[in-house]
Amino acid sequence: MMNTEALFEKSYQRVIGQGVGITERGQVFFAQFYENFFKSSEQVPEKFANTDMEKQVRMLQKGMYQLITFYLTKSESENLRSIAHTHDAHHYGIEPALYDLWLASLLQTVEELDPEYCPELRLAWEIVMSPGILYMKFHYQAQNK
Repeated sequence: MMNTEALFEKSYQRVIGQGVGITERGQVFFAQFYENFFKSSEQVPEKFANTDMEKQVRMLQKGMYQLITFYLTKSESENLRSIAHTHDAHHYGIEPALYDLWLASLLQTVEELDPEYCPELRLAWEIVMSPGILYMKFHYQAQNK
């Protein structure tokens, strides 16, 4: 029987590290993630054209924390609500399809960097990240109805 949370947590520690700051492993992970994400669509680099990428990496780490927290608690936080608001059609305009590319790039990065990668590990990452991604997609669409 697969323990999704344990698989995810161990993988997260292997590829990103743990603690408050961004570890050396985390720096490698986020650099590889953005390389993969930018290659996924011509739209992606356009969305980051005037972005301070050092600051963006810190924001991504915090955003991932919010997605993980949403999965664990099954409730939205003020921070996640704020992220959804800033990414909706009236602000950054992050269309729902871009979240699919984001997740695919994240999973690709895990596959490339986690030496214990296997299909069950991929599924664990998808299970943990998907509720928050659905939340983000919903809030983009909810603002446009």
